[in-house]
Amino acid sequence: MNVFKILIGFLVAVYLIFFIMNILFPTAFPEDEVIRDITKQIEYSKKNLGLYNSKYDLKFEQGISLTKEDFKEKDLEVEFECNSLEYCCAENEKCGDKIEWSRNTIAFNKTANPTVSTRCKEVKGIFFCKVFFGQIPAQIRLEEFNYNNNFYFDSEKLKIDAIVKNIGSVTENFAEITTKVFIIFYEGAEKKEQLAKEVSGTPEKIKAKETKTLYSEIQIDSPGEYLIKSKVTGLDFGYAEREYSINVFGEPMYECKIDKTRKEIVIDPATVGEGKITECDIRYFCTDCLYAFECKYVWTEEFLEKNFQLGTNDYAKERTKGTHCK
Repeated sequence: MNVFKILIGFLVAVYLIFFIMNILFPTAFPEDEVIRDITKQIEYSKKNLGLYNSKYDLKFEQGISLTKEDFKEKDLEVEFECNSLEYCCAENEKCGDKIEWSRNTIAFNKTANPTVSTRCKEVKGIFFCKVFFGQIPAQIRLEEFNYNNNFYFDSEKLKIDAIVKNIGSVTENFAEITTKVFIIFYEGAEKKEQLAKEVSGTPEKIKAKETKTLYSEIQIDSPGEYLIKSKVTGLDFGYAEREYSINVFGEPMYECKIDKTRKEIVIDPATVGEGKITECDIRYFCTDCLYAFECKYVWTEEFLEKNFQLGTNDYAKERTKGTHCK
């Protein structure tokens, strides 16, 4: 028999076997299949931060085992959680025919199709994503958000109420509202902001499908234009954010002044040594200032020729070098 015909026949047979396997057994490589499917969920969650993304039709064959390393990327950290006693053992325990899991691994002792949900947050360019097995995790949804504007700082506070709902299936969780208050100031034509204070409210327990109102009252310390960033969040609860501006009126109850009795030179240690030119910050102190930009402003008024930089509400600073650092 012709060797070439034998080879052709063999290749055709192999092709037919793979074709039939893909039709009859589409999950012939089930571990790779679920890794691909979960990876797609994670990619979606990276684009929709703070929100869960659930899939209901994933089938995990008996014997499948996954680790966080299966999803490892340079900008991604993954951990697992099973939130259903129907499907899983307790964390780090063995229990026979249920799913055994830890934050780093998950193993299926029998075929199962638990709901799989992913949710991500981003911190300094790194995505931290959790993969949930079992039930839809607790999830904050912001139903309504209200705040006041255009008020006098010495007679009224910033008042916030956020109506939130736990749209997940986990029976209960805690939510709180954290607010950062930034005062707006200008350097020339450039608009800038400085953090004035950060306030967290009292955590509230919210059961599955329950709606509650979170309240926060914040004392504003001086008149001005403010940028407010409020975030409603909780442990394994996702988050919802709002950013808004307010105007606060009134006359300041303080007068930011320069203090000519104090000056401090802070040497930059990286510039000290043979062949180097010493550099330093000279600190010019203030009294009765609430914000760093106010201290910088009053010293700039005093010495227009100097290039002051923001320090704190206690001092402005001038970067200089050489003999000025003595």
